Amino acid sequence: MNDLVRRSFVLSANNLGGRVVRGAGYKFLGMVVRTLVTILSTAILARLLAPADFGYVVMAGVVAEFAALAGSVGLTSVLIQRRVINRLQLDTIFWASLAIGVVLTGVVFVLSYASGWLFADTKVAGLLRLMSITFVLNSLVAIPWVVMSRLLSFRMDFWAQNSIVVFRAVAAIACAYAGMGMWSLVWGGVVGGVVAVVVNFICVPYLPRLRFHWPLLADTWRTSGSYLGGSALYYINMNLDLLLIGRFLGAVPLGFYQNARSLTDEIRARIAMPIQHVLFPAFAAVQTDRGRFQQLVLRAGRLLAAVVVPVGFGVSAVADELVLVLYGEQWRAMAPVMSMFGLSAAMRAATAIASPLFGACDRVGLALRYNLVGTALTVTGVMMSMPYGIEAVAITVTLTSLYSLIGFRAGFALIDLGIEHIAQVLGPPTAAAVLMWLVIYGLHQWSGDWSLGAGQLLCVSVGVGAMVYALTLHLMSGQYLKD
Repeated sequence: MNDLVRRSFVLSANNLGGRVVRGAGYKFLGMVVRTLVTILSTAILARLLAPADFGYVVMAGVVAEFAALAGSVGLTSVLIQRRVINRLQLDTIFWASLAIGVVLTGVVFVLSYASGWLFADTKVAGLLRLMSITFVLNSLVAIPWVVMSRLLSFRMDFWAQNSIVVFRAVAAIACAYAGMGMWSLVWGGVVGGVVAVVVNFICVPYLPRLRFHWPLLADTWRTSGSYLGGSALYYINMNLDLLLIGRFLGAVPLGFYQNARSLTDEIRARIAMPIQHVLFPAFAAVQTDRGRFQQLVLRAGRLLAAVVVPVGFGVSAVADELVLVLYGEQWRAMAPVMSMFGLSAAMRAATAIASPLFGACDRVGLALRYNLVGTALTVTGVMMSMPYGIEAVAITVTLTSLYSLIGFRAGFALIDLGIEHIAQVLGPPTAAAVLMWLVIYGLHQWSGDWSLGAGQLLCVSVGVGAMVYALTLHLMSGQYLKD
């Protein structure tokens, strides 16, 4: 048996602080690399492809993600949360994940024939058939991911994830240069999936054995059901607006809307979610030591808020220049949408630490109930604002993101932390970011007399905003610099 796999059988709290710091360091470094690659590749693709090309791929993604719900049963999360696991459990989860992936590939292939009716456009069907391959590819990396997470071995994950992003971007750009249009985006995803399998098995050389333990799945069905329910609600939150815009407004408005949202979602995808991956096994390792658990949560919460809140507010403040510099004049219509989504991303990312809290405390069912209410608010808001266009939808989504504070409060309450602790974590970064936003807004009002281009104004705004934020945050609380 591979020694790396064997060492993952027992969660260790030894030198946990140092391991979390190293893991978070690799996650942040990976975030920087992947964000730069994503922004650069998107800027190139935006000049090679039309907004409608992105819109059609988003339509296909809505259908594919719906099918992916069946695979969101939290099997890997169950293994990460347990203090002790064994090789039989790893083999069982591998074969279960692979079986789900194969089934989902077939389901998406069949659903492709109904996609033309759903969006009143037949172009989506072919994209879905190619996209279905990724379900099998994604299922193959389940166990390497479990092993790396339990060991907090995020150095290996750093190389794996960055290799995937680079190969995916290069493949998509090459296909776009070859004139493949919307197909280039899907082929990029397929290439990224193949690279993911190869790299993950190089990092964790795990070979499954031909055996299966049914009682493991039966024992975890309740937790898995909660993960599935949470994933279903997440799907509705993330895709209902895309589905309605694609169905009633068409591919072009959807291309504007989704590109604005995807750039701001980088704040969560590249910063908040990787940190969640570090914190989940770390929280699980100290779940029986309440004082240590609380200190780890507060420190991680402060650091996360200090990074993501100014990024979100900053994107909102410089949305006009950002769109012109990265995407070009033909994308100008998405600037107001991006401005609103920047604020939404800041709120959702800053409260993302609630998710590993619920998971580590084995209270996924409670998280599901809170998410159910949040989903109902989002669905109602999107349905009501849809007739007024994509800007109205973006405003509604931003307002409903404030509900994430409720789940954040509930997560803190699980370990006896109160509202005063939430204020300590979120208060100073939010106040400093608001002041930064106002300063940049004032700067834009005066910039008409300076004869600056969009790129120059963007650089000046980012520089001034960063200085204002850093100085204000430090004056309000020196704890962040100590952290």
